[in-house]
Amino acid sequence: MYTNTTPVPAPELPELQSFNQEDEGFFNVLFDIIRKHPFLFTFFFLIPFLALVISMGFKWHYVFDDTAHYLSEYEVDPATGKWTDTQVYFSPGIDRYIRDLDIAGLMGGIVGIFVGLFVAITTEKINRQKERLNLQNMESIKVQTSLLVEATQSLNTLMVDVSGKVNEKVLLMEGAGEVLEGVTKVIESAKSQGNNLLILSNTARVEAISPFRMDYVARHAGLKPHELRTATQFDYALKVDALQRDCTDVNNKLKEAAIYLQKMGSDAQVQVVTLNDQNDGANHAFLKYLGKVINEQVSVDTYRSGSTALLQQNELIPHHNRFMVPQPNHSPEASDPHTSLITQLYNDHSQTIREMAELGIEVTKINKTLPVQLYISAPIETKPGIHRGLCVCILGSGSTASGRSSKLTAFLTEDPHIVASMTELFYDYETDAKYNTKEFIRPIS
Repeated sequence: MYTNTTPVPAPELPELQSFNQEDEGFFNVLFDIIRKHPFLFTFFFLIPFLALVISMGFKWHYVFDDTAHYLSEYEVDPATGKWTDTQVYFSPGIDRYIRDLDIAGLMGGIVGIFVGLFVAITTEKINRQKERLNLQNMESIKVQTSLLVEATQSLNTLMVDVSGKVNEKVLLMEGAGEVLEGVTKVIESAKSQGNNLLILSNTARVEAISPFRMDYVARHAGLKPHELRTATQFDYALKVDALQRDCTDVNNKLKEAAIYLQKMGSDAQVQVVTLNDQNDGANHAFLKYLGKVINEQVSVDTYRSGSTALLQQNELIPHHNRFMVPQPNHSPEASDPHTSLITQLYNDHSQTIREMAELGIEVTKINKTLPVQLYISAPIETKPGIHRGLCVCILGSGSTASGRSSKLTAFLTEDPHIVASMTELFYDYETDAKYNTKEFIRPIS
């Protein structure tokens, strides 16, 4: 798929300089430290160094230039309290201080100052190199992040463009009302263009289970399921009747389309593939399907269409697992709602199959639950002219009500590739059902 989005140019990444290229000289770092911290340098290095050098000079003079004087013993005279050295250089205290100095200690102090200075400068160089490397890495990360942001923006633009093109071909639907509208469009398309009308469904009647399921009734009425808490049984019955009328209208339009195509002498056919309503050995496809839908996890209750009492509430059961069946006037309150619902759905299914057969609609019965349900207006390949196809695909599995997910997810499309694929899927199910029910006799040699 080609789009109008322009490619995003990749920004140039800064070259990471090596340590050798960024290595500063020893004296450059030293002068920079002196410039930035003159007080600390003077206090911790210059003053101690000058003191040691001056002391070393005096000590050197005492030892090598005035050895005899240096080796003499001088002390404070107890009688007079004076220093007995008559050749005092500075003062008795300073002379005594210089005499007691250790040459090895002075040398060690001077060397130690330079060693400490060397270690400090070397550490500062390493820290600066690490800081430069971190800055370069941060700059690289910023560039990569900027590139990622631009790529994400470009991808978002592309996704919006792709989504727009998909939405032009596929219309998502949710709820029984939207599905019924989509099925109506398919029927009208087949009728107006003379296309084949192909139906692949678990139930012969369109949306057969919807009027009995509480969340579908609420959604069709424009309500949320919890808004039915304050509804009376009479109000609920009105909403069920509205959904039931829409389902019946679609079924009537299907029959009208079959009659119309036959009277027009068109080559188009109405073909239905649905679950078998009769026993096939130990299997009963439709009842097995209902067993998956109406199982022990769902709740089936009854209501009276003329009652002003509130609906029964059960907070422990989700609304998509709640089914409501009308209470017949002749039936007692203690009747089994599960049995009543299954009986009504089975009778409707069998009756609809008979009505379709009477109208000349080709009905193929299968013995396995369908993962998808299809309503297709399929153009006839041999028919001249341009004819557009249309398809409604209802997604879901047989383990949920109406054979689909709780939100009744479906889509409508006229894309020829999708319609052709769905048409092929329909004929695969139809052919498989015919092969499984047809007897083949071959001579025994």
